[in-house]
Amino acid sequence: MDALAETLLALAPEANAAGTPTIAALRAKDSPVRWIDAPPSAAETPRTVGKLAGGTVLAPNADVVSELTFEWDGPPGQPFGFNPVQALRSKGFEVQALYCSPMVSEGTNYFLVAPPGKRPGFLAVYAFDAPLAISIASWSIRYRLDGHIPSLAEVQADEDTEATTDCSTETFGPVEQISHAEAEAFVRSRASATQGSR
Repeated sequence: MDALAETLLALAPEANAAGTPTIAALRAKDSPVRWIDAPPSAAETPRTVGKLAGGTVLAPNADVVSELTFEWDGPPGQPFGFNPVQALRSKGFEVQALYCSPMVSEGTNYFLVAPPGKRPGFLAVYAFDAPLAISIASWSIRYRLDGHIPSLAEVQADEDTEATTDCSTETFGPVEQISHAEAEAFVRSRASATQGSR
């Protein structure tokens, strides 16, 4: 899914950026997202803010956007067979595994992804991609734009109690494993390197 990788590359904050972007700032960037008018509303959290490659783009119900969620559903009985790690690497991203859930046909994997020249971000990939004839493949990919790298405890508290630091199953192929402390140090070093080159 090149459109997803191109979108994350376009919308990721610069390496030395501080804070969290607004929805207006994201909309102003040149990306594959087809933005739609979606004013904040108490009735919908998160809200649909755009479309991407046949999927839906959702954001928090606020002007400041801490993360975007990209969702796709497939036709009954048909898997997507999508490999987000390959797609991101093809656009120059560094991809490292942080946490994983035991995943046969369904589960969530969590990554630190570093777009070239941009601030690294936290990516959560949920997939149900081995449907029966009457079920529907479903993908939900969340990308944090605020620079925060959640700990395993935070991920587990956010309803994924099965997440662990064991990513040996290599669901999306070989991916280097990184600890939470190493991920935070990497984010800091990327910002410092950018500031030092100016």
